[in-house]
Amino acid sequence: MEEIGSGISILKMMKQIMDAMKQNIWHQFKGINLTGPQGMLILILAHYGKMKISDLSERLTLSNSTVSGIVDRLEKQGLVERIRSKDDRRVIYVNITSESRKKVEKHHKEIEKRFNSMIQNAAPDEIDKIITGLITLKRVFDRQNSTKID
Repeated sequence: MEEIGSGISILKMMKQIMDAMKQNIWHQFKGINLTGPQGMLILILAHYGKMKISDLSERLTLSNSTVSGIVDRLEKQGLVERIRSKDDRRVIYVNITSESRKKVEKHHKEIEKRFNSMIQNAAPDEIDKIITGLITLKRVFDRQNSTKID
């Protein structure tokens, strides 16, 4: 396979895998009446704690305005809250509420269980190949990024 063809093939496979993972995760959020992006935002907050909109945007790879809209809807549902920084009144953090945290813990365990059951269907040598391939791919990307000229 030629170089451009290989790169495109890898990108297509990565997109297909990410789409499958997102569908699987978003399916779990339907049970608590959340969209995929809303559920991902809440999972991120549950894992990392309070964050600024810009930090959430970066983690979700969505624009600040999109994330702000998601936060608005979640805030109306009582699942997240905005908290003004005591050190700098211009800075506003987003945090999940205790009600939301309870829901997240339950559904996070279900998502983890579902993903683990998919992986358990793989043979040990397949898992080793996946890990080796992902490490190699990351190393190639890191090498490309370190030689990138701004």
